[in-house]
Amino acid sequence: MTVTNADRRRANREARLKRKKKIHKVLTGVLLAMCVVTAVIVIAALFSGDAYNDEDSFKAYASEYFKEVDETKNVGQPQELVKFGTPLSAAMEYPITGQSSMDGYIQGIAEALVNQFETDHKGAGKEDTIAMLVDYDSYKTQRAAIGLVFSEEQRKADKRQMTPISSNIYTYNFSTDTGMPLTAIQIFNPDYKDFCSQYMTKYFKEKYPDQLVKRYQNALSNAEENFNKFVLTEKGVKFYFDAGTVVNKEEGPIAVEVTYQELKGVIRDQIEIRAIDPSRPMVALTFDDGPFPKTSNRILDCLEEYGAVATFFELGQNVAAYPEVVKREAELGMEIGSHSWSHPDLKKLKPKQVRKQIDKTNNALKKACGQTASVFRPPYGNNSKAVEKHAKAPIVLWSVDTLDWKSRKAKSVMKVVKGVKNLDGRVILMHSIYDSTAKAVEQMVPWLLKEGYQLVTVSELLQYRYNETPKNGKFYGYDYFYLK
Repeated sequence: MTVTNADRRRANREARLKRKKKIHKVLTGVLLAMCVVTAVIVIAALFSGDAYNDEDSFKAYASEYFKEVDETKNVGQPQELVKFGTPLSAAMEYPITGQSSMDGYIQGIAEALVNQFETDHKGAGKEDTIAMLVDYDSYKTQRAAIGLVFSEEQRKADKRQMTPISSNIYTYNFSTDTGMPLTAIQIFNPDYKDFCSQYMTKYFKEKYPDQLVKRYQNALSNAEENFNKFVLTEKGVKFYFDAGTVVNKEEGPIAVEVTYQELKGVIRDQIEIRAIDPSRPMVALTFDDGPFPKTSNRILDCLEEYGAVATFFELGQNVAAYPEVVKREAELGMEIGSHSWSHPDLKKLKPKQVRKQIDKTNNALKKACGQTASVFRPPYGNNSKAVEKHAKAPIVLWSVDTLDWKSRKAKSVMKVVKGVKNLDGRVILMHSIYDSTAKAVEQMVPWLLKEGYQLVTVSELLQYRYNETPKNGKFYGYDYFYLK
């Protein structure tokens, strides 16, 4: 066979082409290997103890976390709250809805979560690296409400790896009409807990037959606290159960969505929004010196039962001791006011001391329930220029003194209240630390409602009965709360 020059050139071209392809494959392999190594390095950096060492790198670390989290954000624009420190750092995303009252409340929640994180790890050493990362889900509904879920994860550096050490779920529902948080009683009919207990028991037995913890029945009984983590969604109500409460902790927090069709007869057709009729008589119940768990919760139980509200003027030192009571007050729609930190006579204090009493209490309230005092009542009713300057809220006294602190008898308290011929526009003074007062409230609330009175907060009374927009630093004394 004769080999021509053309054949030789063709053979040479094919050989060169094969060599190029081989080189290309080698280079491609090298590049792929480099990409893999780079990716591994990046991932390791993200989750290693050295993932961040300054504010900028922590922001990048948090940003990557938020990208990876699978979430539903149907409401609001994401807003970031980032605090870098040694050893504690926190990053949180929360929504801005454009509704001022709702946004103020949500921002308060965000700040309170960060503050709580810092308090919980106050004893952490400088050698520790602990991060709190909080993301959210938000849901639109067809019930004039939105649902909001905060998912918190805390991580700690362990052998250069950021290892999860805890997780928590926080749920909120807000009225799109008022911008205020909604309570279970506004959403469900009173017997909803019985339905939830039966539904969830059946669900978990069928879905997780081999993962149930020993005492799972306790977490699924008809106690209200078992079903207080829920959000309204477009399709139904999503209930959350903390890790380890019903099924093995390894399963993590569990969410169970129940459709509106399944909840028919259990959920209200419309959300119950408390309406105030200016043409009808109204009265404000107020309570000083709390919170105190036993008596405050007994009073709250009564108010919740009748769908009523009151104003609680709390002592900061008690708020710090019993924050869960204040949180419940806020969740039930009560108005929360300040009564100073430790109940001194503010007229005898220097302005700097007055300010400290007020600011310290507001900080405790914000930590407990995400908001500061909307009204202020000075101890003993003693007002001063320093109080008006530093109160940061309307200063409110009373017009009916039940003397419950003196009598310590429910019968005597009721005698005082019933002895006032016309309670319209009045502010009734009581104290939430006495059993006798709690007993009196259990008689007083149904009696007032039967007499045709609306139970309102102090701020609502000013607005609807006296046509007054409450003003910070303004003194509303004894003589103010009498209809002229």
